[in-house]
Amino acid sequence: MKPVICIAGPTASGKSAYAVRVAKAVGGEIINADALQVYSDLHILSARPTEDEESRVPHHLFGHVAGDVRYSTGEWLRDVEPLILACLARDVVPVLVGGTGLYFRALLQGIADIPPIDDQTQRETAQLLDEDGIGALRALAERLDPTATARVLGDDPQRLQRIVNVARGTSRALTAWQANTRSVVPLRFARYCVLTPPRETLYARINARYDEMLRGGGLEEARRVFDLNYDPSLPMMKAIGLRQLRSYFKGLSSLDEAIEDAKRESRRFAKRQMTWFRNQPPKGKLLLTDADKDAFLESMTGVSF
Repeated sequence: MKPVICIAGPTASGKSAYAVRVAKAVGGEIINADALQVYSDLHILSARPTEDEESRVPHHLFGHVAGDVRYSTGEWLRDVEPLILACLARDVVPVLVGGTGLYFRALLQGIADIPPIDDQTQRETAQLLDEDGIGALRALAERLDPTATARVLGDDPQRLQRIVNVARGTSRALTAWQANTRSVVPLRFARYCVLTPPRETLYARINARYDEMLRGGGLEEARRVFDLNYDPSLPMMKAIGLRQLRSYFKGLSSLDEAIEDAKRESRRFAKRQMTWFRNQPPKGKLLLTDADKDAFLESMTGVSF
């Protein structure tokens, strides 16, 4: 059997371009593992692969979800499993790439089959965050599920909201749901690497990429999204780089102020991502500097089980 290659890393670490190189070298196809790149309404500001990258190797699960859908990790797992199996059946290497740590953890370690959470519960949790702040959200999460909350490092509103929503929406803590899980890809069949550019290099890339996004139509994309009048609590609407532009369109800030805010929040997000990927299992993951990329690619050529 061919291996399943997983390429993770923080935003702007060069994952998309590297995944194309790997897929071309091993005879693979690319599958999205990024929670924002699934949305059809958010192409530029989610940094989806370029047309050139998509033309060089098949890509899957990019832009296949409408922006008003609350797409979950469980739904992604249900979508990705048949794609992986189809690739392996055709003797093709699945190359999963993205910056969503929960997706990779669910893939390799399993995920509980949690029922969908109703919209009202999610809106109430989002309102708590908006009105009372991240401290109040964490305090509630700690009361409802202290075990799961203890695993959340720093300010991570998405994960804290998930803990609260599951406990409120199912009357059962996320920790209890996670007690019985199965992995889609057993770790022994996966090759998992994390791209780790130097922090200064990464931050410079983040700043430059956001400027490039805006030059490439990102401002117009944001305007189209806001014109759809989606619920602000939807996952897509919380995208860093999108939500900061709302204040500009409402006349509450200048464009320069919105841009600087977006860059700053993107850098903070990248720092949280790196903390996650360095500290979360599996122990066998490879942390790749730019100098390590060629060696990893060569090690994957011809690998099978």
